[in-house]
Amino acid sequence: MPINPHSIKPPAIPVARNYTPANGRKYQVQIGDSWTSLAATAGKSAWDLIRYNYPNLSLDLQLAAKEVNWYLEHYVGCTLLTPDGRNYRFSPPGEIWRPNAAVALTPDEVVKRLVLSILRDPVVRHMTFGVGFLIISATYYEDIAKAIEAGKIVVKVNPALGHLAMYYGGVSPARIELSPTISDMGLIIHECTHAIFDMLKLTTNVEQSEGFGYLSQALYGQLKYGPTARYTVPFHWPPSSWISWQTIFDESKRLAAVLKTRFWVSEADAAQLYGAFKNTRGAGYDARAGKVETNDGL
Repeated sequence: MPINPHSIKPPAIPVARNYTPANGRKYQVQIGDSWTSLAATAGKSAWDLIRYNYPNLSLDLQLAAKEVNWYLEHYVGCTLLTPDGRNYRFSPPGEIWRPNAAVALTPDEVVKRLVLSILRDPVVRHMTFGVGFLIISATYYEDIAKAIEAGKIVVKVNPALGHLAMYYGGVSPARIELSPTISDMGLIIHECTHAIFDMLKLTTNVEQSEGFGYLSQALYGQLKYGPTARYTVPFHWPPSSWISWQTIFDESKRLAAVLKTRFWVSEADAAQLYGAFKNTRGAGYDARAGKVETNDGL
């Protein structure tokens, strides 16, 4: 399937194919790589790395994004698309330029910079949303970024997590752990939303805390990438609760589409999402459902 024709445009002044940025080295992209994840290893934002490769991009970000797709198609040779068909995804054997690091980064520093770059992604500034009486302000994500920089939350790499991320608020300092191969950046927002609950010392239950986690993950994805194909829960997940897991993802996506436009839904609107946690298996949600949970702050 070709890329959406409205999502690609030749740059007004393309950089030469043999363009070599200062202090750069070629890197062969891998499945799961993104501008954001690769930029984090160099302590840069995604757009810093993009403009490092293509310095003549338009200053208009919407137009620049279309020009980036042109470079990915014509210079990098990308063929994989995001589910909505609006952007190219990296795949080998394509290559981009990465700056040589002055100092080698530890794996923990790499994932820390990745988390900070996601928290400061421009789309996160639009992530004020609420269900019922509970409202999360977009500014809270910057508060979490500052808490990480201050050492109140540490970020660690954990290969045992597979492709996931986890937040641990019952330790001091609080801790976010990430798989080194994490591919869904929305999972980082999910766990940082739990950190927000901890920072605010909220008293909730699993339906609210996890409900907001999945909602924030879905909302970030829709703001970042637009509408995407339905996520289908794998059949090897606990079969006794497959329908509940599918409901969590489906309802999170549905509600996120509403939150993009009106920022708030009622408890009744979220009833199906909240109710699904009572019948899940494999994550402990069913055992915690309905019980009061307190957060003690960072």
